[in-house]
Amino acid sequence: MTYEGPIWEGVYRSFSEVPAEEPGFDGETWISNSLKRIAALREEAERNVLLPPASNYREGLLPLLAALGYNENGSVRILDFGGGLGFTYYQTICGLPRTEGVEYHVVEREAVCRAGKEFFGANHSNLQFLTELPQTWERFDIVHSGSAIHYVEDWKQLLSRLCVLSRKYLLLVDVPAGNIPTFAAAQHYYGSKIPVWFFNIEELLSAVGSFGHELIFKSVYESVIRGVKQSLPMQNFEEQYRLKQACNLLFERLGDE
Repeated sequence: MTYEGPIWEGVYRSFSEVPAEEPGFDGETWISNSLKRIAALREEAERNVLLPPASNYREGLLPLLAALGYNENGSVRILDFGGGLGFTYYQTICGLPRTEGVEYHVVEREAVCRAGKEFFGANHSNLQFLTELPQTWERFDIVHSGSAIHYVEDWKQLLSRLCVLSRKYLLLVDVPAGNIPTFAAAQHYYGSKIPVWFFNIEELLSAVGSFGHELIFKSVYESVIRGVKQSLPMQNFEEQYRLKQACNLLFERLGDE
């Protein structure tokens, strides 16, 4: 039976208070749905080589940012935290006229990395799947995270590590942040309950700023929920906790490396 209730519920101070129920993103449902999505992207790209629909990237700015970096340096090195099976990788390379010199690293859960490696095989040597963030001495031209940081309990520690790895840009896409208090909630997902953060935007910007990056661009994220473009359905929350839309945030490193 399909769940039709609220997507998010409860207001909690921490992840430990959220009544989580497994398996969440470690379950077979998420992997299966992701494989269908990445297969559809590949089919579209192969059918329309000149202008593949996969490059019609509504979620954020990464393909354009990658193109600018590539044009400037003749190469671009990207780290994608929470990049799934490589959705944004596909959208990025489909948007570039050339892919030589593109290096793309996805950081994901072990099961997702296995599925991603199996899907792409040896045909995309410039794509790597990692189960942990790289060492702090590594640097990437662009560090990207889409729809991911709000699922990490210690989100400030995560942002500090992402900022260290960023040589120039930090791009956060689909961030549930706004003029609300920071709080945790339970997200329903195919029978699971997953802890998730909603952020006070000023607290988030202050955290990234303290890690040596400044905001240079912001935009609204257009959410598609249950197949429909709509505002975040948070009518079940008190007004002070309701967030209408998520956002995209682009930061640039201050000063030299």
